[in-house]
Amino acid sequence: MKVAVRTALFVVPFALLFLAIRWLGKGDAERWRERVAPYCPGARVVVDERDLLVIAADARDAQAAAAEVRDFRRALVERYADLLGTPRFARMVVAVFPDARSVQAYAGQSARVDRGTSGKLQGYTDPLYGAVFVPTDAIETLRHETVHWVMETARGAGTPQYSPWLAEGLAQLFETFDPLDPQPPTPGPTNIRLIDVDRLVGIQSHADFMGPLVDRNYAEALLLCGFLFETRQKELLRYMDAERRSEEARPVAFRKILRSDEEPFRRDLAAYLERLS
Repeated sequence: MKVAVRTALFVVPFALLFLAIRWLGKGDAERWRERVAPYCPGARVVVDERDLLVIAADARDAQAAAAEVRDFRRALVERYADLLGTPRFARMVVAVFPDARSVQAYAGQSARVDRGTSGKLQGYTDPLYGAVFVPTDAIETLRHETVHWVMETARGAGTPQYSPWLAEGLAQLFETFDPLDPQPPTPGPTNIRLIDVDRLVGIQSHADFMGPLVDRNYAEALLLCGFLFETRQKELLRYMDAERRSEEARPVAFRKILRSDEEPFRRDLAAYLERLS
């Protein structure tokens, strides 16, 4: 009898805690479904796991997104945690919308997205909630936003945001990362022969980055990050650490750490662009 009582006193609290956690998790999933439903008609929770929640109108879209995220996220963190970071919390929310316009409408309602730039988004990552929003049949966009998710959740609350060129450049670079390919990611061919590094690094506002020169900014950000990743990864890591500490004088810090105003940097960058062309 005493054994049964002791067992009950031990087991019951843990059982209640387990049920409470499951109830809270289900409540969180339903809240997310209700949040995205106005922009994704027929939205339903298809995947509800400890580290992944996927919401979509079509179960096949949700399962495809879940499979992609599981493999891509795991390999990305395992292989490049020193550069991109290790997520500080496990659960990732993925909402698969019917098209990019729906993503833009959802992002436009967020206080963390400039309304003038929301209409240019192809995908959206909300670092506060650890959630990404992508259109159907956009695997590269899902990978791109997953890179943002890893970097943002690793960065942590209260830490300065990354410069837009750095965040978008690395997201573009690693969206081509193949978990089954041992080779590191690299940009594809380009006809760009010259990058105005000072101009690009000097852009610290995401609204300015997404302005009239948005296409040029994205293209140059990809190439600059690809160049730094391939030829100056140690210096890139030092600079990223500096960005996490402060938003002040980032162009100055970049020139100091990368020595971007010196001839070897300019020569190597020119050779890198020539090779890609």
